[in-house]
Amino acid sequence: MNIDNKEYTKEIARLQSENEYLKSEKREEKEKLENTIKNLHSKIEVLKDKNSILEEDLKEVMLDNKFLSLENKKHA
Repeated sequence: MNIDNKEYTKEIARLQSENEYLKSEKREEKEKLENTIKNLHSKIEVLKDKNSILEEDLKEVMLDNKFLSLENKKHA
């Protein structure tokens, strides 16, 4: 099978072009993914802070309930 040199060169050029396009797409997708990861890390930190506040509030409520329970037992 004899391949024409022009066809061979044309195919190489097409593959190189496709390769460059795919590399560009890869860079864009990587950047999007990195931005998403940064965004999610930020949201995780906010949630951790909120969770910490809620845990402190819960401890306070549990102490209040314990105190009220003891008060109720004294008056019963």
